[in-house]
Amino acid sequence: MEEPKITVDTSMSKRDYEKFLFIATFRKNKFTIPILILMALIGGLFIGYDEDYFSIVRFFISWILMFVFTILVLVFKIKRKNAQRVKTDKTGAFDSINTLRFYEDRIVMENKSIRSRGELKYDQFHALMESKEYFIFYFTANQASLIKKQDIKNLDEFKNFIYEKFRGNYKSI
Repeated sequence: MEEPKITVDTSMSKRDYEKFLFIATFRKNKFTIPILILMALIGGLFIGYDEDYFSIVRFFISWILMFVFTILVLVFKIKRKNAQRVKTDKTGAFDSINTLRFYEDRIVMENKSIRSRGELKYDQFHALMESKEYFIFYFTANQASLIKKQDIKNLDEFKNFIYEKFRGNYKSI
């Protein structure tokens, strides 16, 4: 029987899930914040212009307030989504141990506490993203699984192996 090249035991806490939601919202796409700034700027222009007169003070204040309001709405939405996911989790997926076995051509994922097992070839993944604390494996554009870096025994060996497997589908965020 073939032995895995690397085995990682990891778990995802409720806090990890919340951090993932923030990463997915604000850091996955590098254009998110600039688009929010631009939308607030356009709104500020409309508010700053009134009957053939443009108020630079009203423009800047409204631009800043609109941007802050937009960020607050997104943070509230993320917090609400996290609370809803935590509340409706009947599987016990949070804080249970996920074992990932990395072979030359595939990943085998297993969680004994929820009796789950899956196997995917590397080319079946949508993308791999690396943040400061996590490796995020995207199955599709909207479905992902993460590995905490602190759970990886030999991080350099893992990085070298995984970068090679996801060449072209890897992004550091």
